[in-house]
Amino acid sequence: MEENESNVKREKSTIVDVARVAGTSVATVSRALSGGNYPVSMATRKKIQLAVETVGYTPNLLGKMLKTKFNPTIGIVIPSYQNPFYIQLIHGISQKAATLGYTISTFSSQRNALMERNLIKQLLQKRIMGLMIASVDDSATSLTQFISNGGRVCVFESNFKDQNTFIVAKTDMIESGRVAMKHLISMGHENIAIITTPLSKQSRSSTIKGCRLAMDEYHHEFTDEDIIIAPYEYEFEDGLYEFEVGQDLVRILLDRKKKYTAILAVNDLIACGIINELKKMNIRVPEDISVIGLDDIPLSSMITPALTTVHMPSYNLGQKACQLMVDAMVNQEETYGVALSIRPELVIRDSVMRLK
Repeated sequence: MEENESNVKREKSTIVDVARVAGTSVATVSRALSGGNYPVSMATRKKIQLAVETVGYTPNLLGKMLKTKFNPTIGIVIPSYQNPFYIQLIHGISQKAATLGYTISTFSSQRNALMERNLIKQLLQKRIMGLMIASVDDSATSLTQFISNGGRVCVFESNFKDQNTFIVAKTDMIESGRVAMKHLISMGHENIAIITTPLSKQSRSSTIKGCRLAMDEYHHEFTDEDIIIAPYEYEFEDGLYEFEVGQDLVRILLDRKKKYTAILAVNDLIACGIINELKKMNIRVPEDISVIGLDDIPLSSMITPALTTVHMPSYNLGQKACQLMVDAMVNQEETYGVALSIRPELVIRDSVMRLK
């Protein structure tokens, strides 16, 4: 960093400092940071954002809210704080939001559609006009009402059809299931079971669809009996729901007549629960049975054996989606047709063994 830029940081930076470093007028900086409907090009906005970071400028967000009735906060609603996938997603959003002069308010719907609807109403009451959500609702009504009141919505997961008024930011779950299943098949496995939480979520059904596509591609037999589905879904006051599902369902799997050489879990927490329970039963992973997950949460590389999984970059997804959200809010743009999709990638570790 140049000396003159370092000097700026020694005292509280002002909007004048941002304008000098960005090479723009103070008025242009004000327009870019105000959240109002002003024509500032994307290239100029990026220069200003970089200058804000360089000089350490902190906008007076409260003052902006009082003057414009605009709340510079982004609301985030997720189903659960228990799954690290969502924590990584929030981390990505918060990092990007901070560089853009926004704060975040995060809420859990606790896997409950009614609670989710009430949270959306509360965000509107607080004039929080940006909503980023992994929805558990079967209806898009609450989100369309949010938009009709001037809000902007980014959807990460949903059980309803994508709307062209939403920013849609999703991982390709069909491809995720296909990638995981193809890896097991490539390692010589034919008798493969899937362990999943209830298929009430579109993302899980899409994962199963991808698994079926891979099995069909290799002409392997696969039936509904090879899918073990949890009969319940709710937040635990203590403990981790998905982890417990993995433990419970693998016992059911092992009691079946058909013997499986590999298990595909629809997320890493389930896979961790499976491995933990197999250890208790003195069943070796991967020597006796292989296990693969989806998500690539940090825990997946910390357990023994380290979990082979499919990386779904929730942190990067959160960052990119946040940028799209802020652009839509600042420019007051409609979000017709705005979509962001990130392809999954296989991460090979130690929990899958080659049979032949």
